[in-house]
Order: sequence, then C-alpha cells, then structure tokens
Amino acid sequence: MHNTFTYRHSDLPALRPEIKAEIVGIDVHIADLILKSQGNYRELQELAETLDNRLDSCELNLNSIRIIPDNSPQPSGASMKDLSLDEKRIIYSCSFTNSLLLNILADLLGETPEDLARNIASKALTHSRPVANDEVEEFISNLLSKIQEAKDNHFLLERVGDPSEKKS
Repeated sequence: MHNTFTYRHSDLPALRPEIKAEIVGIDVHIADLILKSQGNYRELQELAETLDNRLDSCELNLNSIRIIPDNSPQPSGASMKDLSLDEKRIIYSCSFTNSLLLNILADLLGETPEDLARNIASKALTHSRPVANDEVEEFISNLLSKIQEAKDNHFLLERVGDPSEKKS
C-alpha cells in the first residue's frame, strides 16, 4: 500500500477524545468477552481470529501513513515515476500517437514537426483556460472506458470541443 498520508512529526493529528473513549470501550468489551469465554476454546479462537483480522487491517492503515522528521526537506510530490504501469502505458500510448500524428501532419503540410508543434502550441495558448478537476476526471473516465471497450487496442474519443467554449 502506498503512503496515503504524510505528516511531519510535529504535525501529527492529536488523538481525539471521542476516539480515545471508543478505544477504551472496545478494550473493556474485549476484556469482558475474554472473561465470559474463559475455558471455551472455540469462543476464544473465534475472538482471537476476529481481533487478529482487525489488527491486520489497523496495521495496513498505519502503514499508509508516512511520518517524516520535522527538520527533513519537503517531500517531493508524486511524479510520473509513481504511476502504475497501466497509467504509464496510457501516457506512452497517447504521446506516441500524438507524435505519429504530428509527423504525418507535418509531412502533409510540408512543415517540420518542430515548427508545426510550435504553431499548435501557440494556438493552444490563445484558447487555453483553467480546466476544472471534474472535467479532468470525466475525461479520464471516458478514456478508460473506451480503452476497456476496445477489442483491438484501437479507440477513438469523442471530439473534444473548442477549449474556449464553456460547458452548459
């Protein structure tokens, strides 16, 4: 499991009183169950298995938390190196396809791929706008569903509208 949470040692959240009270309640309840089950192998075995499963789950959650010393440098953010292989394949596939298309278009227009890319980039800047997070999520969901539906690893996304248009 990857680190889901990262805290500096001094920024660790405090133990909330209501959670502490629930933990004490669980401890009291477990002690009572052990007393009631004293001498009953099957009940104690069932209790031990249940507690062991919960302990495993708690330890998995603990392992998702990274604690760094207060005086350590700021941890680097996630990068493309941290992506799963499937996510890297999507990026590779899109980049490779874009590169092929740019070269084909450059040949058709009699331009160098570099000049054509520069021209496309400058036009993209004139139409650029901030992209909302939900728009990115929707695009990725659409992309993933198209990839899953593709029988021959070829798929075509619906045309992306003019970036200057606003969604209604």
